[in-house]
Amino acid sequence: MKENSIRPWHTACFILLILLLFGAVGYFNPKNEWQLSGGVVLRAPVWRPWEDFQEEKAAKARARQDSLAEWAVRDSLIDLGITPPPVARKGEGLIQFAPRDSMGFAKMVLQLEKAKKGESIRVLHYGDSQIEGDRITGDVRDALQQVYGGEGPGLQPLVPFVPMSAVEHIATGDWTRMVSFGRANSKNPTNQYGIRGIAHRFNVSGTGSTSASVSLRPRSYGFTRARRSRKFTLFHGPVAEPLEIKWFANDTLWKVAYLEAGQPEGSLTVQSSQPVQSLRIEFNGQSPDFYGLAMDGAGGVSVDNIAMRGADGLSFSRMDRNHFTRSLREQQVGLVILQFGGNSVPYFRSYDAVQRYGNSFRRQIQLFKAALPDADILVIGPSDMATKEGVDWVSYPYVDDVRDVLKEAAFEEGAGFFDVMTFMGGEGSMAEWVEASPALAGPDHIHFTPNGAKKVASALAEALIDEIDRHE
Repeated sequence: MKENSIRPWHTACFILLILLLFGAVGYFNPKNEWQLSGGVVLRAPVWRPWEDFQEEKAAKARARQDSLAEWAVRDSLIDLGITPPPVARKGEGLIQFAPRDSMGFAKMVLQLEKAKKGESIRVLHYGDSQIEGDRITGDVRDALQQVYGGEGPGLQPLVPFVPMSAVEHIATGDWTRMVSFGRANSKNPTNQYGIRGIAHRFNVSGTGSTSASVSLRPRSYGFTRARRSRKFTLFHGPVAEPLEIKWFANDTLWKVAYLEAGQPEGSLTVQSSQPVQSLRIEFNGQSPDFYGLAMDGAGGVSVDNIAMRGADGLSFSRMDRNHFTRSLREQQVGLVILQFGGNSVPYFRSYDAVQRYGNSFRRQIQLFKAALPDADILVIGPSDMATKEGVDWVSYPYVDDVRDVLKEAAFEEGAGFFDVMTFMGGEGSMAEWVEASPALAGPDHIHFTPNGAKKVASALAEALIDEIDRHE
């Protein structure tokens, strides 16, 4: 009788075959989670050895470049008579930095030196609905403009989704709003949205002499400097058909400009020696995409409120990268503020998903670093957020984890971090803010009231000034 025995090399080959099979599945698998019917999630391995190698190589290259850039900034500070901070410094205060980060917002300090000499610099404040209507941004703007000069409310949408506190907008015509985030049917087919990530276009209807118009005037309340604008810049996309643009200042015709067919993306600027009390822009012709209107002073600091309701903060890398990079580099940017995370918190079901979000957010920081090497970046984490369990309001399960991965991403990329959740009082503090008198947060236990937003804004503005003063 012949003996059927399994030899050791048979077992070794079988194990090797299984490993190769799992490796092939992981290599060719496009994602590690598959949503099945009935809420069932199928998880499979994802293996990208070449991408991991390339990322490690790129990380080492970035570290070398960051080191060279840090010493260049130190030399620039010394040339201006500013003593650089110590070579090693732990994160401290409300704006925190990685323990190895010695420079903090030194690049911002260099840009502010230009603002003191009358040049114009921008602070871009991107965020979700927590900053809508100029909340938080307005206080930061006023604090910086009081110290470093500057006027105007900064970049404005032609047709705002939410009314702005500093500017009253009135639009006529049939306008379409396109965004780089949110629903698919509101996207721009070109994937180009300008520096704000939001574009507008009017649709021509009827035979009137004016196809569309936008009127803007400062409101009677709010910060004084934000109500004074002298310089207006209209950003537009490629021009397919001729367009006549009339500028009216204080109800008097001021300028007439023409965009000819075939013109590439660009901008139109008009400037007055005195603040303009009211501005109206009339359009006659076919509409290109419009990326926003900057309302600034003749120099100093402009701080832009760029609210993206419903955004997760990951849409920057989804836009046309070359176009977005050009849009950023056309401006003299000193600081980019990224305030996101809250919209994603309710949807996380695992810590792995939170970590993937943190990795994706890190790529957004890398995008801004590559586009704006002379600007600093500040990440603002989510506030505490509560959901109802029975009769009690409790913090969302992963809100603190989201805060932590955003902080880690900021530190890894040399950005600062402002911890709103800790400032509020940590986990469970949202319920206390809602019950405060006056209330600091709304009954949804997610959004701040005006009083709450101002409390956070005051702390952020003070922390920014303290960090800048550290270099002087």
